[in-house]
Amino acid sequence: MSAINSKAMLAAVHISLWAARKHDKRVSRQVANQHNSDEKAGRYNKRLLADGTKLEAIHNLAGQIRNYFYKNTLPWSDEGLRILPADLYFELTEKVREFEYDFGNAVDDFLAEYPEYIEAARTHLNSLFCEEDYPTVEKVREKFAIKLEIIPIPSGEDFRVQLSEEQKQIITQEIDSKVRKSLEDGTRHLWQRMYEVVSHFAAPLSDPDARLYESVFEKVEEMASLLPKLNINNDPALNDLAQQIKEQLCQSSVTALRQDKLLRADTAAKASSLVKQMNTTLFGVSADVENVGIPTSAVEDVPADSHSESAQLSMVDSLFARMSAYMGSPASA
Repeated sequence: MSAINSKAMLAAVHISLWAARKHDKRVSRQVANQHNSDEKAGRYNKRLLADGTKLEAIHNLAGQIRNYFYKNTLPWSDEGLRILPADLYFELTEKVREFEYDFGNAVDDFLAEYPEYIEAARTHLNSLFCEEDYPTVEKVREKFAIKLEIIPIPSGEDFRVQLSEEQKQIITQEIDSKVRKSLEDGTRHLWQRMYEVVSHFAAPLSDPDARLYESVFEKVEEMASLLPKLNINNDPALNDLAQQIKEQLCQSSVTALRQDKLLRADTAAKASSLVKQMNTTLFGVSADVENVGIPTSAVEDVPADSHSESAQLSMVDSLFARMSAYMGSPASA
């Protein structure tokens, strides 16, 4: 797995936020008594701030940070770690530093108005207001943080626990197998992301009366440029797909596509062809013209005779078995 370790690493972005909500036990108890129910049947949570515009801005920025991070990484585990290609390391860390600066400013803006928010809440909550619900400015500041975590991709070769050679070999193989499976899942995710982006672009193109949005076109351009950097398995089919998308779909502006019907029809045909190509790669069948543009989440709605679960799994497993060759052979027993 040493080749993969030199091409990628694991990363996580940890963001701490203050929700400005408080469980009011007294009111929850009153409601339960009023309805003669168990106190555990429900709970009343107060919104501590009547006007939380500045706090909302912090939460919105946190969402932007997460979206950027997910877009530039691949899935790894449920613990927040994701695969970060080495080619994107400096770009991502620099962007996170910019986000940290903006995040800090947003927190400062919120805390500057925090006392005023408390006074407004005093009137808004009336008898529900409780002074003890509001931490000091210093305590609230501690509730906001961003941390970027970077660690190496694990390798069986790094296993150092004192065990018998046979036990070490078994655990080493398990570690390498898990890493290989996660990388295969990451490549599968890339195909699905590209499939969804191009599908959403192809659908309105194929309908002369549908409106074309600049944002949808920009996502196609962005994904086509990003895909080779995320392709840490160096799958030539993915790189070729990105090149085709750039050459066939990204040469004309949205304005030109809106104004030139022939150009729009030609681009729609190319987009539909690429969607069919990806559909065949992922699921082993060609999409009908009327199905072009369906998002990944809608695949389950396709009739079972063409996209049955067993057929999909068989084709996808076959595809990613071939991709495993780009990550080296499993450790020998």
